[in-house]
Parts: sequence; structure tokens; C-alpha cells
Amino acid sequence: MNASGNDPGAAPVFVTGATGFVGSALVRELVAAGREVHAIYRAGSPRHDLEEAGPVWYEASLEDECALEVIVRIVTDRGRRVGRPAELVHAAAKVSYRRRDAELSRRTNVEGTRTLLDAWARHAGGRFLFVSSVVAIGVAESAANELDELATFRAPRSATHYVSTKRAAERIVLNRAPELDVTVVNPGAVYGPSQRPTNMLRFLERVASGGLGPLAPPGSLSVVGLRDVARGIRLVLEHGARGERTILTTENLTVRELIGRAALAFDRPAPRATCPKPLWRALVQGARLVDRVRPLEHATPAALGLLGEHLCFSSAKARRLGWVPRPFAEVLAETIGWMRSRSLA
Repeated sequence: MNASGNDPGAAPVFVTGATGFVGSALVRELVAAGREVHAIYRAGSPRHDLEEAGPVWYEASLEDECALEVIVRIVTDRGRRVGRPAELVHAAAKVSYRRRDAELSRRTNVEGTRTLLDAWARHAGGRFLFVSSVVAIGVAESAANELDELATFRAPRSATHYVSTKRAAERIVLNRAPELDVTVVNPGAVYGPSQRPTNMLRFLERVASGGLGPLAPPGSLSVVGLRDVARGIRLVLEHGARGERTILTTENLTVRELIGRAALAFDRPAPRATCPKPLWRALVQGARLVDRVRPLEHATPAALGLLGEHLCFSSAKARRLGWVPRPFAEVLAETIGWMRSRSLA
């Protein structure tokens, strides 16, 4: 390795979404592994906590085709100079369940991915890894069913543009497998310390405040730790199969179990029961009516609808690659301890 800690013979890695929740952890993971990381950020995005990692920064957005073209050329040229094809991890996305963000989600998640992939192909880049989500695989029929990478897609009852745009972007990527070295990872619900506001932190803050009520949503979630996702992405970048998905999840929990574990850690009362599905669907419909009059920010109809679905998945494929995630109990304890250290709970 050289003085900066990078392996001069390693392929450079271009990371989008580098200032985001998963992307920032990935940058640290790649740099720690000796990789030379090139990363984009949007104007105003916080990146001070990544400065010590030392990535090469470029200011751009996924909607700026000219800037992306220039950056892709720079990174792929760098790969040719070191004799290794440059690699790309596309982790940028618009994660929103708000109705007003539907068009922005389409432009960012679908068209942004298409633009980036086309530029990558024109400059003959190496592996292109797309960070998707388990929601693009679909929902299970019950908490007893685990879906794998080859599952037939079953859409959630409540339409959500996040699901549809992530699935569409994933299809764009995988359809290029005959000509390009593309692969996909599908993380579950990611938990871990974060300098950025996330749905995960908002959820835990609600549990800490005792504001979720006595009834738990009737769905299930597949959970995973932030640092485990970063390691999994690196592992798939290095060893994953071309043209295939790889699920990254640690454990499947009902929403009631998840709230109960967090409530116990916060010394708050756990839910006394699970909300019956018909009643939950009525609540979602009520939220939909409210949202038409006064757009909701967090407890949107789409977000509430997903909490009534079973998002249960198997990570057997990733584990066969050698991925060993930490127990989720350890991840949750770490996250809650971090929140308390910063007076967030």
C-alpha cells in the first residue's frame, strides 16, 4: 500500500450516494480495505465526518448527465492507468414514501440509474454494483415464508413509488448483464448509528418516547446492521455473481417483536397486541384520506401500508459467500447506546 493506505494495484471504486446512510459506511469499509474511492456529493450534503477517510470528491447529482459523464471518464481512465478496470457502487437513491416525491423518485432512482449505467458502458468500466432493496423482491404471504433472490414478485397491497422505482431501476441494471458486469445487492431494514436523519432513527425515537401505542402493526421486517451491509456490499463487489441479486439481511422479526425489543432497551412498555389486519388496512385508508387534504410527512399511507406486509427474506446466498453479519441484538444495542450518548433517546 502507498502512504495514503490505498493499494496501488487495486481497482478504483466510484461510489454514488457516498454521503448517505449506507454510502458513508461503505466509503469507510472500502477505504479500510485499501481501495481508492471516488465519490460524488450534492451541494450542501454533509461530508465532514468522511474527510478522514480521504475519498476523492466530485460535486454532482444523478440528474447532471454532463458531470456524470466527466466523472465516469476520470475514474475509468484511472482504472486503466493502474491496470485494473474501475468499479462502481451505485448507492444513491431517493428514499421517500411521500406522495409529492413520486416524480423526484422516478427521476433519481430510475432515470438516474439509466444515465449512470449508460455512461459506465460508454467508458468500458468494470463491475457495476447496484444497491437495491428487499422491497424490490416483493412481499411474502406470511411471516413464516422467507423469500430468496429468485422469488416471484408479489406487490404490496398499498402502492408505493419507492418500491416501484427501485424495482424498475434494478430491472434496468440486470437487463444489461449480457453486455456488462452488473450485480445487485438487496439490503433489508438497516439499523446503526447515523449522522444523517433516517426512518430507522425516527422509529426508535418514537419507541423511546412511548409514542407508538399499545397495538403493533401486523407486518414483519428483515433487519440488518449498517456495518454488516457495508461489508456485504464489498464482498459482493469482489465475489458476487454477474447478473444476480444477493440479499443482505440478518434476522426476520414481526414488527411487534422489533418494537418490543427496542421498548425493553428504552424501559418503555411493549405493545400489548398486534393490530388485526382489517383494522390496520382501515387505518391505512384513513391516512390516505388525510394525505389528500394535508400531505403527511412520515406516517404516510405508503409507509404504514408496508408495516402491514411481511418483508421476510433469506440471506443464505450471501452467507455462502462468507458474509457473517453480527447478531441483530448487538446491532440494536449499539444503535440505542449511540442514540443515548447524543441525547436522542
